[in-house]
Amino acid sequence: MNPNISRILWVLAAAALSSTMVPSEAAVGHPSQPAVGNMDKATGGSGTTESGKKYIKILSPVNGAQLSAGTSVVLSYDVTLAPNGNHIHVYVDNHMAGLSHELKGNFSVGKLAPGTHTICIKEATAAHVLIGVNRCIVVTVK
Repeated sequence: MNPNISRILWVLAAAALSSTMVPSEAAVGHPSQPAVGNMDKATGGSGTTESGKKYIKILSPVNGAQLSAGTSVVLSYDVTLAPNGNHIHVYVDNHMAGLSHELKGNFSVGKLAPGTHTICIKEATAAHVLIGVNRCIVVTVK
């Protein structure tokens, strides 16, 4: 079998398996991933399990924050990994800004252009498959 086809099939199988393992209340609320539970619109994703334990908290900036243009945006966060989680991916406007294995800390997404931006932290497996646990905020840069 062609190695590229083999890789594609492996990724599809991993994605299918990981989506069946997502807690039912781990809503996503982000256009790049379908929601699988109730979405908390104020915070752009529940980031919780059925037990209600918060997996991802974005401490700052707060959802709806007004930020100054020309300054670097630093995301402060606290994460408790889901059972199959390994690390986090950070996204700005559906584009990956980077990843971190640190469960608590700060992550600089750099300077953002004036306008409205969606910043998300998404939990991933060791194979970088997103598991559906995430938290998103919307900020406006002026």
